Amino acid sequence: MSSSHLNAPIQARMHAKPLHKVLWVVAIVVSAGLLTPPLFFIAAKKRVVSMAVPVIYAVIIYGSVIVATILGNSKNWEGLVLAITMIVAAVHAAILDTEWKPGW
Repeated sequence: MSSSHLNAPIQARMHAKPLHKVLWVVAIVVSAGLLTPPLFFIAAKKRVVSMAVPVIYAVIIYGSVIVATILGNSKNWEGLVLAITMIVAAVHAAILDTEWKPGW
């Protein structure tokens, strides 16, 4: 006896309440995107996103800070990179749990 439900991957729900989703997005915006990699690491541990997502965010955010420190930031390109990444991460966090349906 085997059931198709036994081998189905288990995916945890990302946000238990709508307030959690709001707090998640606010944390990203208030930290100017610097908390994005750790927050998405939590999502990756819950198997909501791939483990590559927090790695990509970390490379973009922390890498741009390191490169700007080494090369200089004469044209303020670092601020633009962080602002764009913050906006993308906030939208990404807001749509994380939209396909989740109770009872599935």
